Amino acid sequence: MNITNLPLCNYSLGEWLVFSAVLGTLVYASILDVRSRDIPEITWLPASIIALAVNLMYGNYVLMHTVFSLVPSAIVLIMAFLGLMGGADSLALLMIGIAFPKFLVVPISLLTLIYSLIPPIILMIYYLIVNVTVNRKVFKVINCTEGKFAKYLLPLLGRPISVEKYLMGRFIYPLTIPLGNSEFICRTYFGDDDEEEKVRRGIEELVRAGVLRPNDKIIVTPALPHILFILIGFIIATLTPQLWLARLIYLVIIHH
Repeated sequence: MNITNLPLCNYSLGEWLVFSAVLGTLVYASILDVRSRDIPEITWLPASIIALAVNLMYGNYVLMHTVFSLVPSAIVLIMAFLGLMGGADSLALLMIGIAFPKFLVVPISLLTLIYSLIPPIILMIYYLIVNVTVNRKVFKVINCTEGKFAKYLLPLLGRPISVEKYLMGRFIYPLTIPLGNSEFICRTYFGDDDEEEKVRRGIEELVRAGVLRPNDKIIVTPALPHILFILIGFIIATLTPQLWLARLIYLVIIHH
């Protein structure tokens, strides 16, 4: 591999400044995400301002390229409103889109998003295999009084654990909220901290009342540190030669 084909080798001094600011911000945000799953919105501001100033100075903002670079952030923002991803994920991709508006084939922000989705997809495939084979009896007896459609997605999104383990754990959230009498509210997402604390207190009250046993099973999903995946995806995206992508896309189109 000729190292001069790598995007980083063609960066100017200003672009290296932007790259360093974005990388440093993602590293810092990843540490916060792993520790607490809580990232202040202001975290993304300094690097975004640096990127905006440098790109304006270099005249890097071309309308169509810039729009395409910001599309991944908009997609993730919609997913965040649906409870499928976090708001910080959208802000991280917005920062990357502002920082890297120019591209040859695929925006850096889109490549970052694609790469960052690989770990969650692998986890979902693992859940599906294990739940369909080992845990299928647990899922069969789930009676969803609310969210009946969500029941069919549960094997893909979570795993069964005991109520006791849930109450002792961190960064795991129930997709089946017990109501008593073997009935559940089923969902495909989890809410904000206040909402989830209310859910946790409700489950604790059911245990104290004897309605739930500590070893009863509920389906939970983890709050993944997705900013860490975005960091890894960003590094891989900036190392991905766009000429290789162009050739790959060309070969795929020609052969089909």
